[in-house]
Amino acid sequence: MRRERTDRTADEARTEPPLVVDVDGSLIGGDLLIEGIARLLSVSPLSLFALLFWLVAATVSGRAGLKRRIAEAVPLPPDTLALNPAVLEEIATAQAAGRSVWLASASDAHAVSPLAETVGAAGCLASDGRTNLAGEAKAAALVARFGERGFDYIGNERRDLAVWKRARRAIGVGLAAGLARKVRALDGEARFLPGLGGGPRDWFQALRPHQWVKNVLVFVPLAAAHETDAGPYLVAAGVFAALSAVASCTYLLNDLLDLPHDRAHSAKRHRPMAAGKVPLLPMTGVGVALAAGGLALAFWLSAAAGLWILAYLVVTCAYSLSLKRKIFIDVTALAMLYAVRVLAGAAAASVPLSPWLLAFFLFVFLALAIVKRQGELRTLRGSERAAPGGRAYLAEDLPPMAALGAASGVASVVILTLYIQSPETGERYARPEFLWLICPLLLYWLGRMVLLAGRAEGADSKRVRGNDDPLMFALRDRASWLTALAVLAAFAAAL
Repeated sequence: MRRERTDRTADEARTEPPLVVDVDGSLIGGDLLIEGIARLLSVSPLSLFALLFWLVAATVSGRAGLKRRIAEAVPLPPDTLALNPAVLEEIATAQAAGRSVWLASASDAHAVSPLAETVGAAGCLASDGRTNLAGEAKAAALVARFGERGFDYIGNERRDLAVWKRARRAIGVGLAAGLARKVRALDGEARFLPGLGGGPRDWFQALRPHQWVKNVLVFVPLAAAHETDAGPYLVAAGVFAALSAVASCTYLLNDLLDLPHDRAHSAKRHRPMAAGKVPLLPMTGVGVALAAGGLALAFWLSAAAGLWILAYLVVTCAYSLSLKRKIFIDVTALAMLYAVRVLAGAAAASVPLSPWLLAFFLFVFLALAIVKRQGELRTLRGSERAAPGGRAYLAEDLPPMAALGAASGVASVVILTLYIQSPETGERYARPEFLWLICPLLLYWLGRMVLLAGRAEGADSKRVRGNDDPLMFALRDRASWLTALAVLAAFAAAL
């Protein structure tokens, strides 16, 4: 009797209609087309020109042709995508019950097929270079393959209503309340799964607002010039806001281009873009709007400051597309970007900037940029990877990088001593001898950062390597705060 009941259950499972799973926004927390474009530009920045031609052609021939060209140009390994655990569990449950699982996507078949193999799907239906399999087209293809009401469907967007209307059962992923009500109206037994998408907090975090603290450098020229009027500080505040907006745009671009590498990183995989918590295309639009708004504000405040911020945007885009994969050019570019912040502040407030001071900042931030790479290389030791993702360095480069970081730090202190002895410093400060106290403090702080980034053990060493930027580590480091207070005290005593 028990054997007969078991056989009947297995037969019933085999007669269940297949489970059809949408890909973009359902199985994965992203969009294969957008990720393909980002991957193409990351691998070959010069492909931008071909991409522009393909986009123009897509206005005539349709999106299916564009998707086919992108899918053929660059592969998207499934292990570099953000898969939704809830959908994977639904697939596993269906397969355990003996049901067949199919993928159906508006993305190109070249990109969808590897995903189908990864999840053990029986097959896939996808765009083929001529037909864009979305909405009504997808519904018609599924009915032709499985029959009316002959399948259950997992989807996530409004276009999927056309498919849910013709499915036996509707399953929604991360649906908004309004869309969920419409799905429930089509199928009273509809079920809903959580999506990877986050909330407003994730959108805000994707802008990396904690990085805006670096833009405080725009106020340094005013402080160095002992400016006391409020007007220049208000202008500098506007430049700070403009630079922060443009910087957030560049961080979004960098995260978009670095998706596969970030998802393989122990910490960066939690970033909103890498984790699939924010939609890629809308976030790209947010980045463009921030860049346009930031540049408009900067040029309105000061044409000179606007030009420096435009230069910042150009260099950071070049960094994200290519320079970050060039040995030592990457850290030099990062140091230059810090210097540009200082120059933008000086230009906005029309404050003269000492060449000694500019050179000092250049070497200080070169040392910090090297510390950032040093921490990444130290993390590699003991891991299976030979090089950090998306970078040109090897784990064996750690000793020379540490030496270069230390040398840059010492050079910055030497330049600071020359600045202290310059005639203009003697004219500007009542007691310039107190500025000498800054030199040992700076040597201590930079030396400590270099040592911690290279150490194998210790809570502080893990913290400095775990942060994506040494300045972010400094903001949470007690010793760094105490050093900064001592520097401010020496500066105040010299006035």
